[in-house]
Amino acid sequence: MAGLSCTVVEELVLDALRRYVRSTTCDCIALSGGIDTSVVALAARLEGLRLTGVTAFYAAGLPRDLPYASYVAGVLGIGLHVVPVDTRYIAEQAGLVTECTGKRDYIELRNDVVLLRALEEAERLGCRCILLGDGGDEVFAGYQFMLSLEGEELRRTILRMATRGRYPGLELAECIGVEAHAPLLCDEVLEAVLSASTECLRAGASEGKELLRGILRRYGLALVAERPKTPAEQGAGTDVLSRERLEEITGMELPDCHC
Repeated sequence: MAGLSCTVVEELVLDALRRYVRSTTCDCIALSGGIDTSVVALAARLEGLRLTGVTAFYAAGLPRDLPYASYVAGVLGIGLHVVPVDTRYIAEQAGLVTECTGKRDYIELRNDVVLLRALEEAERLGCRCILLGDGGDEVFAGYQFMLSLEGEELRRTILRMATRGRYPGLELAECIGVEAHAPLLCDEVLEAVLSASTECLRAGASEGKELLRGILRRYGLALVAERPKTPAEQGAGTDVLSRERLEEITGMELPDCHC
């Protein structure tokens, strides 16, 4: 499959996503309005599936995701449920989050507690299962350090990260008994990505996920395609929560070690 154009690889990725999404029969999506969840939502829309979107955010923060999630939902005809997370919820659920993920790092906690809220809302809504955007950074070279890698080294890194990465949405869903699927991690998508040239995977040395961006541009979602990479805590508004503040809220000792 070497030598395929970027447009052809984009279509291979999108076709694989459409097949996978159709096979899950999911009727809900955790929609951030970022590149990853927007491409998954687009694949579902192209298959004629009607989705309910769930977006969770920290009520006392500045959630950058909300305008984008609303925009994508409007364009793709997704009914969007927006659910707030407050300090009381964080205090009550922090223990469950760390138990489910095995992580006590404060950055992980402030990201994961919002994911948990979205999954619980999907369960409350009676969703058959929920689609997630997990795997976008790992499979589509979304991490900064991957942008300096070339050729086989980049492909080896993608394969290693795809198979060994941490996917908190899937971890939390399994822990609380919610069926969740991450289409970006499916084997067919990974196979298509590994057939791509370095140039197809990134735009220069400053921006990854070029395959996903290209798909969004061609289907009228350029606003999302050009969105700068936004850390999860900024998207959800939890970046205003310092380690000290989270420790105060939860009564837990939370190291800054990604452990």
